[in-house]
Parts: sequence; structure tokens; C-alpha cells
Amino acid sequence: MRRESDSPPASGEGPSHGSHTLKVYTGTVVGRFGQDVFVELGVRMQGVIALDHFPEPPEVGLRFEFTLRGQEDGLWVLALREEQVLSTWENLELGSWVHARAARAAFGGLEMKVGPLHAFLPKSHTGLARDEKLDVLVGKQFTCEVIEVEKERQRVVLSRKLVLQRERAHPGQREIGSLRIGENVQGRVTRLEEYGAFVAFGQGLEGLVHVSNLSYERVQHPADRLRAGQQVEARVLAIRDGGKRIALGLKQLEPNPWEGLAGRLACDDLVEARVTRVREFGAFLWLAQGIEGFLPAAECLLGPHERPEHVLKSGDSLSVRVTELDPERERLSFSLRHRTGARIAPGEAASRMEMLRITAAAPSPQGTSLRDKLAAALRRSG
Repeated sequence: MRRESDSPPASGEGPSHGSHTLKVYTGTVVGRFGQDVFVELGVRMQGVIALDHFPEPPEVGLRFEFTLRGQEDGLWVLALREEQVLSTWENLELGSWVHARAARAAFGGLEMKVGPLHAFLPKSHTGLARDEKLDVLVGKQFTCEVIEVEKERQRVVLSRKLVLQRERAHPGQREIGSLRIGENVQGRVTRLEEYGAFVAFGQGLEGLVHVSNLSYERVQHPADRLRAGQQVEARVLAIRDGGKRIALGLKQLEPNPWEGLAGRLACDDLVEARVTRVREFGAFLWLAQGIEGFLPAAECLLGPHERPEHVLKSGDSLSVRVTELDPERERLSFSLRHRTGARIAPGEAASRMEMLRITAAAPSPQGTSLRDKLAAALRRSG
């Protein structure tokens, strides 16, 4: 039985307009209109969620678990519980500069949108004169500084006034104010450090491409990919410390090899992977270009006094089982054991894939493909 404290807040109670919460509420689908799905969360509490958030159109009466993303027009904006926290949160920290749109006037300030996220801009931080009305900013986009962020509650407070003050004091920062996260810029590599490459662009601006954002392939040192003076195109990832630190990325301009991986790979699949690095706690395995996974020491079938470096070396090709697959977080884990605990034989993954390829196109008399039957049998045998 659900406790009273677990019930959703009635209208006017609980989270305020523009706030966010990761608390989970159970709601019932009560109708659809166009691309919107309407949900009943409780007494005097309704929500809306876009139709494309569901794998298939939900029927009226079905119940799902939701989290709240803020309010629009008196309705709670919802997200399915299983959805990942929006990646935009990675770019939000104190001092970040973001482009935000004023959605509507609210008590004490403006309800704002930062991409898909909701935020709040207090009247005292709008940069408006005391006698100016908030309505003059509604519908407009402008640069704001993040002055408060609580990721657990998904609460963000912004300031336009601080940005305006810095631009007046340092006119060069007006160009920073025009930068948008996600836009591409043309620049020149000025210097290389072990942790990344500095790129000059615009009128006297400079940003850092961290080594992890150079390529989806693992890069030992930025000098392996870039040289001083080289012209590059980069994507703006974040603007921090009031514009003093700008994070850039190069790999974000490349096709992401992790996209669509879940449609080609699943947990318990057997694959061939190559050892790239061996550490005391496990080994890193290369699966495909830009896709690397981890084989923990506990899954290496070690003897009582053995360590991974005793039985594995760089360049080894292994048949391993996928134990974790999370493309959103670019995380992939392996094991040298079947689910039964039995050791996976060397070359077993390659032979299984070859058998699947041979039988893929051959239908069975009952209409079930031999590939499906063989795959099921192989799973049972594992």
C-alpha cells in the first residue's frame, strides 16, 4: 500500500512551477490529442508527455511510472521513469553560461527553458529595471548564468543580470554571450598538453578539447591526433566560470559508434574482442572501431594466486559474453564465463556467428527461421 507521503502533490502543493523531481509517481493514461498523451497522476493533478516517449502508442487505462519535469499551462510535464536523465545536465554547473528561452511569467520571476529542461529566472536577476514588466522578455532567448543547480531535484536557477554586468565590464565577453552550446566553430590549435588541446577561435576566444573528446577511439596523447597550428572544426560543449572556461569537442562531429549498438548487440551475446590494455583490476577489450569494453578481474577465470596480467596480454583475441550493455553511458562489460559458469571456449564466439550466418536465410517448414531456432538452442546450451 502506498503511504500518504508517496502520493503526488495536489495542484499548488509539492514541487513549485518550473521545478523538477526524480521522485516516481504512478499515473494512468486518460487520453491522447495529436502528439500529446494526457495522464492522471492523482486528485487534481494531471500531466502530459509526448507520444514519441513511448515505444508504441499507449492505450487509455494503461499505467506507467513517471518523473516530473516541471509545469506548462497547469499540467505537469512528465518523463517515463526508465528514461535516462537528460544529457543536458552534464553541461549545467555553477557558473555555466547557457542559452535559455523565457517561456512565461510566473510569481517572482520567469519560467525558462534550457533546451528540454526547465529553469527559473528570479525577477531580481532579469536585468530589468524595477518598473519594467517581465512580459517584455517572454518568448525571447538570451544568455544566462547558472547560479544554482540541484541535479537530484533537477532544479536550476539562472541570472541574466550577471551576464549583462560582465559584458558591460568586459566588452569582449559579448562574443561569449553569443556562443551557443552545440554550435560548431572554426579554430586553430594553439598548444597541446597531456590532458587535451587548446583551440583559439572567434575574436580572441580559446577553448579546451579534453583528450576524451578528441575521438571515440582511445587517444594516448593529443599529439597523436593534432599538431600546433592545425585548423580544426569543433563543437561547443560547455561554457563555465562566466565564460572563462569553454569546453570544445572534436569527436562530437563524428558518427557515434555507440548509436544503434543496442539493436545489434544484447546481453549474453558471445563476441570476439581484442585485448588492448591489461590492468590489475581487469582488461580493456576492443570490440569495434570506437567501442571498447571492460573485462573485470573477477570474470577472467584466474587461479588462486593469478592476476589478469598473468593470463592475458595486449593483442589477445578472446571469445567473451556480454554482461552489461549501456550505449547511453558508453559502457560495455564482458565475461569469460557462460551464464552457467562454464568457461567459454577459445574461438567459440566466431564459430557461433559463422553458424548463424550460414543458417540466417534458411526458413524452417513451420515458418520459424533456422537462425531463430539455432540462436535459441545456443542460448540454452550456454
